[in-house]
Amino acid sequence: MSGGRVVIASGILRAEIDPEGARIASLTHLPTGRQILATTPWADEPRDAFALPDSSGEWHRRYPGGWHVLLPRAGDPPAEVEPPQPFHGEAAWRTWMLAGDRSSCRARVTLRTVSLEIDRTAALIDDELRLDTTVRNASATPVRIGWAEHPAFAGDLFDGASTVGTGEREIPVAAAPSGGFDDVSGAAGSLRITGELRLDLTWDPHLFPRLFVWRERRGSTGFPWWGAVDAVGLEPSSDPYAHPRNALGSIEIAPGETVRSRVVLRVRGIDAPTP
Repeated sequence: MSGGRVVIASGILRAEIDPEGARIASLTHLPTGRQILATTPWADEPRDAFALPDSSGEWHRRYPGGWHVLLPRAGDPPAEVEPPQPFHGEAAWRTWMLAGDRSSCRARVTLRTVSLEIDRTAALIDDELRLDTTVRNASATPVRIGWAEHPAFAGDLFDGASTVGTGEREIPVAAAPSGGFDDVSGAAGSLRITGELRLDLTWDPHLFPRLFVWRERRGSTGFPWWGAVDAVGLEPSSDPYAHPRNALGSIEIAPGETVRSRVVLRVRGIDAPTP
């Protein structure tokens, strides 16, 4: 444990998991010392009593980078849903219970706005980060939710001759300073980042048929980034970013049933053989 975080490692990767949101705060490729996930300059600032009045503003004011899980809704909360959700969903704001060993960390939380029990394990196995998540409906009525994985990769991984491909598509990532957001439909369930390192991200395309592509490469000079953040989010999602407006999402979970997900990130040196 380090400041409440759980530190896990394999021979190739090292990760720190923060209890706030069960966020993967850092992921290091040990042979090169390379940081895989983005971090903001204010990531380690202590929490204070001051907060912006809306959750979107507050999320962006204190956003630390890393890898969040967004449940039961990504993006702005729909006004019609009661009780209201914060921006990017309750799970990312909650303090989770963590239990770790040398190479894996189990995180658990029970949401209060929706009757969901979430159990999430991050494991490092050689050059892979494996995230196994179960979401159980603990109520006596069906619930509909949205779900997105929110890894923010270090922007300079995309410098030089880097490419990002999913299926037969190539996703452009402009050099800094630049920015933008795309909501890609029909995502293939896998993508590859090829540059200084080779990163392969895989997920269930039936559960996550979309891919959010968020680029903040020091392109915003005002609040909240101040030209100081270089991050590229490649985020598998169950639903379009701004739809539906009157519900949490399209995944329906019957009473007592569970939805499961495995997301895998493989990190290799560029000279490693391709399987």
